[in-house]
Amino acid sequence: MKAATLLSLMGAALLLAGQAVAAEAHKTPTAPADFLSKTNPIKADEADEATLKEGGKIYTKKCGKCHGETGDGKGSAAGELVIKPTNLSAPGYLAGRKDGQLLWITMNGSPNTEMKAFGPGSEQNYSEADLWKVITYMRSAFTK
Repeated sequence: MKAATLLSLMGAALLLAGQAVAAEAHKTPTAPADFLSKTNPIKADEADEATLKEGGKIYTKKCGKCHGETGDGKGSAAGELVIKPTNLSAPGYLAGRKDGQLLWITMNGSPNTEMKAFGPGSEQNYSEADLWKVITYMRSAFTK
């Protein structure tokens, strides 16, 4: 019985170690050039209240449970994930990301993570216009 318990514990340790390596090795893929060249048609500093409210509503409903209400990556579901959500509110994080990169990730998700696709044709099926509102909200709410 002790040998079986020891083998089970060793197996669990190896599994957890493998997950930790996978989490450390994860790198969000770079969007294709046609996406990287896209710019948000809604300027965060010029967005009206209705646009920010719509973007915030979608963010809260679909992004907040992982990325957190404040974008800190510590949402209610984040603790369960092997690859932790990005801290969108980290100083300089959003400033260092092109609009097109953010759009591509929100449209297509991030491979080998829990980040699902939210764009047209996905299960969530948000329009590009809706995703631009979310990106505008994120830039407005989380840029430091």
